[in-house]
Amino acid sequence: MSDTLPPPPYSESLAPTPPYSITTTRLVASSSRSRDTRELSTFHVGLHELHDPLVQIKHLKLHLCFLGTLHDLRRRIEYINNSSWSPLVSELDRDQRWLWFVNLAVERFQRWVEHISPPSRSNTLARFVRNDMPPLDVWMVLHAYLLNPQSFAEDCTRVNSLNPLARLAASLPDFFLDALDTIDDMILWKPHAASRSSWFTKTGLPFDPFECAAILLTQELLCPKCKATVSAPYITATETGYAQPKFSHTCPSCTFEITREKLAVFKLTTDLTAHLLHEPQAGSTNMQLFLPCTLRTEFGEDTPRAGGIKQEFLNLKPISQFNSRKWQQNQGAGVAMAESLDWKVSEIQKSFSSLRKPKIGAKILGAYYNQRPFSVELVGAVLRQGTFIRKMHDLGWTSPSYFEKREDAIALHHAVVRYHAFLDLMSSSQHMLVVPTLDIDLVWHSHQLSGPRYQKDCKTNVGRYVDHDDRVEQFHLSDAFDATCRPGRFRYGVPYTQCGCPLPGNTIGQRLARLVSHVGSRHYPLSRLAPPVDQPEILAASHPSDHNAVAVLGLPSNTTAKAERDSKALRRREREALRVRKGELSQEEFERNAGHATPFLIPVPLTPAAPPPATPLGQVVGVDWALGSFAGCAAVFSRTPFFR
Repeated sequence: MSDTLPPPPYSESLAPTPPYSITTTRLVASSSRSRDTRELSTFHVGLHELHDPLVQIKHLKLHLCFLGTLHDLRRRIEYINNSSWSPLVSELDRDQRWLWFVNLAVERFQRWVEHISPPSRSNTLARFVRNDMPPLDVWMVLHAYLLNPQSFAEDCTRVNSLNPLARLAASLPDFFLDALDTIDDMILWKPHAASRSSWFTKTGLPFDPFECAAILLTQELLCPKCKATVSAPYITATETGYAQPKFSHTCPSCTFEITREKLAVFKLTTDLTAHLLHEPQAGSTNMQLFLPCTLRTEFGEDTPRAGGIKQEFLNLKPISQFNSRKWQQNQGAGVAMAESLDWKVSEIQKSFSSLRKPKIGAKILGAYYNQRPFSVELVGAVLRQGTFIRKMHDLGWTSPSYFEKREDAIALHHAVVRYHAFLDLMSSSQHMLVVPTLDIDLVWHSHQLSGPRYQKDCKTNVGRYVDHDDRVEQFHLSDAFDATCRPGRFRYGVPYTQCGCPLPGNTIGQRLARLVSHVGSRHYPLSRLAPPVDQPEILAASHPSDHNAVAVLGLPSNTTAKAERDSKALRRREREALRVRKGELSQEEFERNAGHATPFLIPVPLTPAAPPPATPLGQVVGVDWALGSFAGCAAVFSRTPFFR
């Protein structure tokens, strides 16, 4: 870790001074009672004082329980032997099984979102749960989608089929977590028979995802060349199925070989030529005509910017010939443009140097993986959350009973405090990639599930919309985390990250009981950003949230960065061994630290759903998914040069 030293004891000389101050909830340990007392709180974020936290403890607990449910769902998929499923499923390894299942879930999500009941004045949570609450696998996809807040917000404007969902989120900001609270347990939840019947009528699929897996065997596609409807199998014995890394399918009508890359090229050329088929109407703007990842900035929608970027694309050398009147109202313009590119993404990338900001071109291409309307490749979005879910599970936080006692919930209160400090740090860091720790990331994710309210809270308190990018390249992320630690400690006077992983047999309650028995009448440090040193469940969660930064294996920049961080980790261990000999570090702590992987080197399976090669933003668009990738969260400001 970048900073493993415990925080200094509180004194007036060490107390942060404005503008680096944060007055927060004080959790007081009494010598006679093992409990925490919540006093009046004030959270400083930028120039704003908040008397209520932006994220409620109740919602954190609901979110953690949901993550536990997803962990259990994945284990069921990986190990279940269902005789009604295709025999090919039993031949897949565990990661391949999960990838197959997530592909089915994304298809089910798209069918569900296209048939949500239009919101009305009686649009209550109870009405939504009764009429439109989907099954667990679909809710999982929505969860991953909401954790890409800028893309979700833009798509709600740009994609017509998302309008009902957008209006639902606007009228019931906490509908995601409140719905979970209403139904209690999604695995055991059995909706009313009328609801299941309605789901089947709208989607054509069984409500139960396990039943659906037995009959949803093919993915409907449009042949990019002849526009015929094609049914491609999800899995095949030759690994060329739609949910497999070598996807390839021959159109029975025109014998055109359909691949992931060709689908991506056709989706892009269709969007680039859409304006040729639509007569402009005075006084209105057709948001669907803009390219993904161009309409929304950190300050809101910017249609002139989006229009300018699209025009730059149309002026690129390989496709500028189609930007003329002779192609007006020509239904074949998209196919002709794709053929001129030889159906290759690389032909477009060759011209990116002529763009005013070339990296925005790479970001746009990252939204083109298949024929789905979303700017987020949702299969990859779900997979990227897997490591974070596992980490929360390994900490024990996803157990429904883990935070039942008030003294155990101190870890969550502390996480909320640190999240507000994280937002405060972002409010003063206009051009910095800010990387959260695990506990901060949990609260951040929970906040994002509020959709429009998250956007409003960020704009009001941070001064701009804060995106959550889970595709930041590994070596950029690791450097950014080191950079985050330094101003974090300077601003608040306490380390941003500390190691305190629980040893076997140590629960939150056990550690806290020992702490309380030794503190007498001593209060916790007045800086609520400094956790009790002997409370490992808080310290462990301050590890960097390394769950989904993307590293393209084999690139020199990544190889060098990995070697540098390995060398740094070795030097750190040597320093720790010296501290043990000096009596400054216990043997117990030394051995605990030895069990840690170096930050940002956690492998996660990657969806093969994108054409090669990798974009400069670290969005992997071509890699053997079985090799895995590396992953981590970061706050992204689009005016930062690296991201525009």
